[in-house]
Amino acid sequence: MCFSDECDTNRRKFLKDTMATALVTFAALETEAFAQQQTKQPETRVLDDPRVEHGKVVFKHNGANSIDGYLARPKAEGKYPAVVVIAGNRITEEYIPNTCAALALAGFVGLAPNVFHVLPDSAQTIPEMQKAVVNHTDDDVVQDVFAGVDYLRTQSFVKTGGIGAVGFCYGGRIAMLFGARSSEVDAVVPFHPSPVTPVEIARLKCPVQVHCGTADRNVSVAAIRDLEKMLKAQSTPTEVFLYEGADHGFLAYTRPPRYNPAAGKLAWERTVKFLQRNLK
Repeated sequence: MCFSDECDTNRRKFLKDTMATALVTFAALETEAFAQQQTKQPETRVLDDPRVEHGKVVFKHNGANSIDGYLARPKAEGKYPAVVVIAGNRITEEYIPNTCAALALAGFVGLAPNVFHVLPDSAQTIPEMQKAVVNHTDDDVVQDVFAGVDYLRTQSFVKTGGIGAVGFCYGGRIAMLFGARSSEVDAVVPFHPSPVTPVEIARLKCPVQVHCGTADRNVSVAAIRDLEKMLKAQSTPTEVFLYEGADHGFLAYTRPPRYNPAAGKLAWERTVKFLQRNLK
């Protein structure tokens, strides 16, 4: 972990230039998605499945302040392994709650901590978002995830033992940083993740499964191959899956122009099997 002034400046620059830009891009895509209402039920949508209980939760952060999140769990009695879902944008976009619900259907408890809780609803432009996140570093975001895990540990339906982390875009980056900093994490699944450095993930030793489309306009195949080399060079068990013709956010059915049902279904099947293998 790097704590120098230069590293802190770099983290802040990443949040200002990458996170805010991504949020604006996703906000535009979400608007476009609503304008192009789905003519049929998206193949990967499971939010209405009666076997799942889900909804908004609120939990403590730093012992005082609270942040919100979205939790889904199987309705059936029992204890289930926990998986944190780390969004690359606001968790109100429906595919994030849907991801939690899909985890519940697979026999997990899924929680998406609101790692963008510093963004007011009124912040829609890049300058507004940059101003809101300027003092919220990657370290702060990782601590938001830790707060979510602390909340999960207090729930009677959460099984003791290792947890998983699934992240999208910037959330994929955070999932890897979280895996590098927590001994509790037994599996990390980044979808088209933002860049990391060798220093940042040097302690990431649990299995990692990466998913990305070959037509991703935000994350290149070359960048994914570089990440694969980085992980394997430090002996991190690594799987990489590329989806021909799939774009950024291909699992997000809320974005019809980029949603790829075939790639999304296959990637999710692989994700579930991976989590089942590694979470006891």
